[in-house]
Amino acid sequence: MLEEEIRRFLQIALALNASVGQRTGVEPLLSTETYDYGFPAPAWDWEEIGRQIEELRPAISSFPAARAGFLADLTTSFEMMAREGQGDRVPYAERVVAYLQVPGERVPQATIAALAEDLRGLLVAEGYADDLAIALPQWIERRSIRGEALQTLAEELMEQARTTTNERIMPLPAEHRVELSFPKNFPFNGYSAYKRDYRGTVELNGDIGWHIPALKHLVCHEAFPGHQTFSALRELRYRQGLIPVEGTLYFSNTPITPIVEGAAEIGQELLGMVKTADDRLFDVYNRYQSACATNLAFDCNADGKDQETAVREYMALTHVPRGQAERRYRFWSHPLWQTGFPHYWYGREFMQECYQRMAADVPRFVEMIYTEPHTVRTLREAVLTA
Repeated sequence: MLEEEIRRFLQIALALNASVGQRTGVEPLLSTETYDYGFPAPAWDWEEIGRQIEELRPAISSFPAARAGFLADLTTSFEMMAREGQGDRVPYAERVVAYLQVPGERVPQATIAALAEDLRGLLVAEGYADDLAIALPQWIERRSIRGEALQTLAEELMEQARTTTNERIMPLPAEHRVELSFPKNFPFNGYSAYKRDYRGTVELNGDIGWHIPALKHLVCHEAFPGHQTFSALRELRYRQGLIPVEGTLYFSNTPITPIVEGAAEIGQELLGMVKTADDRLFDVYNRYQSACATNLAFDCNADGKDQETAVREYMALTHVPRGQAERRYRFWSHPLWQTGFPHYWYGREFMQECYQRMAADVPRFVEMIYTEPHTVRTLREAVLTA
């Protein structure tokens, strides 16, 4: 009986992947290249998907508590996807809460102001002007790298991060290989794609000059101990029979993603690689950028702020070039990614809190994150409210 319901759950996931992909232009189930579930996506319309979810819901309580909690939380996200697919016009904040289990609200202005003040103080301590509009571009330019030196440094950083991940997180499969490249005309700053058999790619934007502290952070985020590590260890545990099949799903717009993105955001800290003044500066700057972008995502998706106004405001707040601001706008306004976008800010803050709470037992913390199926709610209950 339980296996029949798991099959139904997977069928719903595959049907949603196809239907959401058609609606938004991007398929949200990011693990289909890694796992073969033994059957194709059912050709269900939105009404049938909704009916299947409705029939699945009462059966979830029959599962052991840990599995039931995970399944129930993903099913809540699936219900919202079905509502959207059937034409319901659900407010942005309500969708964010249902999908991600994070607050459906903007970052408080007091938090952003405090981050800006911290950033200003760190820059002044390094000899820069007491003006973010002057100091930030100067700091970024003085720490930038291009050309062949960029590829060489990125590969060195990735190998350092891989070695430290093996030592401080947990051993990676020996055959795990990651191909690093810098493609041109690339829509993202960075993107990790995991295949199967412990193979993956990390692509970093080849059209921009990279700021070295940002490069270091993003290598950790996309590769080690971030996305590539998460995917390789999940595949390994599944092959070993140590996680149930639903634990293989990596589905956008579900409460899995704040955990994965949040862990990737603090990945450099997990490796003990936040060592220099530049590292500390970028950590604050990254949080500041994320907070500003999160609020603009709410402005655009909840209140209808137009592209030009949003891009100009982001440039004025963060002092980034127009091209970078436009890439961020396209990300937070994309039909699929818009509701997932708050997982960067809220996921990072949540995972930082969990990590600090479990500082005395880091091995258990990384075991929970990398090898156990969790949602924001189940991890919060296990770590913060236990």
